Amino acid sequence: MLVFLLHILISFMVLGITLVLGRIVEFKRSSLNNMVAITGLSGIFLVGTGIYIGIGESLHAYFYITFILQLIIICLFFFNYRHFKKVGNSKFINISSMILVIISYLTYVYYILGSFLYN
Repeated sequence: MLVFLLHILISFMVLGITLVLGRIVEFKRSSLNNMVAITGLSGIFLVGTGIYIGIGESLHAYFYITFILQLIIICLFFFNYRHFKKVGNSKFINISSMILVIISYLTYVYYILGSFLYN
């Protein structure tokens, strides 16, 4: 039961990070805005794949590593969002948000591969 709960929490954290990205990041060029939209769609597909593939039967270290890293990323996203509300759009917020999403995706891919390989 704990494995299933952690799996769902991790998946919804990544989905939340994906959806908040589109709310914070806005570029003046439409090609960069399209890249943000593609990143959001790829996050939704990634989470769907992770939910389908990534369930395991026992807890391993990669569950905890991914969970802690996603919590840290969500906290940093919260600070980015508060800064966005105070200041508005800036290059720093855009770049740091994109970097956080990329790190989140990489840790989630590590989680999916770990649950696929070790179970």
